Amino acid sequence: MLENRDRDNRDKAALTQQMEQIRQATGRRKYQLIINAENSMELVQRMPPQELFLLIKELGVTDCSDLVGMATPQQVNLFFDMDCWTADEMDADSALQWLQLLLLQDEEQFLRIIEGLDFEMLVLAVKKQLRIISGLESLRDDEDLMAQRKRFDQVYECEYRNDDAAKAMSLMQDILFRERQEFFLRLMEAVRHEMELSLQEEAFKFRSGRLADLGFVDSVEARSLYTYVAPDHFDPELYHKDSGAFTPAIETRALFAPAFMPVLTSADDLLGELLSGNVRDELWYELSYLLNRALSARRVDYGEPRAVAQVLEDVYHTLNVALGQLAGNDLNRAEYLFNNVYLLALFQLGFSITVGLRQRADRIAASTIGPYLDGSDAAVVAALRQDVPQFFSGLSEVTRADNRPFRNIGEVRRVERELECIEQLQLLFSPDGLLPLPAPEQLDLSGCYPQNSAEVTLSELFMTAVANQLLNGRFVIEPLPLAHLPRLRTLAAADAKQFAALRHQVQEQVATCVSGCAAFVDFCFDIWQQEFIALDDDELLPEYVGGLIMRLK
Repeated sequence: MLENRDRDNRDKAALTQQMEQIRQATGRRKYQLIINAENSMELVQRMPPQELFLLIKELGVTDCSDLVGMATPQQVNLFFDMDCWTADEMDADSALQWLQLLLLQDEEQFLRIIEGLDFEMLVLAVKKQLRIISGLESLRDDEDLMAQRKRFDQVYECEYRNDDAAKAMSLMQDILFRERQEFFLRLMEAVRHEMELSLQEEAFKFRSGRLADLGFVDSVEARSLYTYVAPDHFDPELYHKDSGAFTPAIETRALFAPAFMPVLTSADDLLGELLSGNVRDELWYELSYLLNRALSARRVDYGEPRAVAQVLEDVYHTLNVALGQLAGNDLNRAEYLFNNVYLLALFQLGFSITVGLRQRADRIAASTIGPYLDGSDAAVVAALRQDVPQFFSGLSEVTRADNRPFRNIGEVRRVERELECIEQLQLLFSPDGLLPLPAPEQLDLSGCYPQNSAEVTLSELFMTAVANQLLNGRFVIEPLPLAHLPRLRTLAAADAKQFAALRHQVQEQVATCVSGCAAFVDFCFDIWQQEFIALDDDELLPEYVGGLIMRLK
């Protein structure tokens, strides 16, 4: 007895280790770990249905149809639920594809799965492929259905949707008629007599219930995930959860809890540290529900692995931002919060922190400097103004110009500092500041370069004023005659020492008006250094010179 118990414990430990390896793997590697195992069917059937579905979709359904044959009927139900509906209507082509995949399996596997599927869903999927013209009424009362001369098409005359449907449905009817005649008759009579509209409503209701058990809800309800909470007044103890709050019902619980996030974990962030430790099953379920709620809110196609992966990344990093806000670098504090505060509330906090940045960006965009922001500042503001505020990668990698989710609270702090600098520029260029700005429509650029106000930036406006101050003592925005460029360069930088002195002089001039703009002044002078001062005499042309508005004639 003791020996049997020890063996069971060893088997359970080995299985747990296998599943952990599968959990950590992705794509083709995950598939190979499953398919090469001696107990591959057991591994498949112990996987969370959604995880198995995403793996099949990632690899391509035709390249891993063997996984479908090893799945449980409940897992296959979810495949239909997630991939065969457009709004509240089943898609005939998608349903046919999954039926074809089932028919690729051996008859035993096919029969095991088909009999266990939700019956209303199966009836609807078949009804989408064929119309029954005549049936049992064509037989005589004393006729034996299983007589050697009988085939399914001698019992039911059908008209099929297309050639593909005819091949698949004929094969399915043949197998069921030979091996499961009672089930075959029940299915065909339901297909024949059920009204498609009412059948679809019933199947959709059951489908919605199954998806709701996994966290998928109506998109309007799901949008509450993005409810704003004031970060400065967020008290985590108000969102303390009861023990086991997210343990699912037995009928929807996978043998191994869903874990979509381990592949994202990083040793240098709080959430990565937490997920690399021992995480309770109920937390994996809670994370899964949170992901699925976000998918519903964003109306992501459940069958698009890349889109799902993007939302998963957003959820992961948003939680990481929230933990960083509340715990700083204190891993013990982060662990307490992760285990005891509703993850939905933490997500709302993380999202709200970035929304606060978006609100600041909106105000900047609507201000007088908004139309004139220089490239990097404009990129920071534009990234923040998206529905889900993004981090401009150029802040951390100068060679990048794309946007991505905020990964941690450090990136939030970096953007906050950038916004503070930009907000100071509003004071510098305000009516009471050093250089009031004209509205774009008031900027006269006729005969000038740039010739369109949409191409003019703050640095060009500012350095044009610096140029006028050097040439005629007036710090104003007036396009500089092209012929004055050689003289301006002599006045600004007869040598490196003179240019450094001018830079310092202008920084002090700005500082008397508003603080916090030294970086902007340096940025402007760096443009002059590279795109004006360093040019040869024959290169002093509008297309080469930067940091100035020039009048061509």
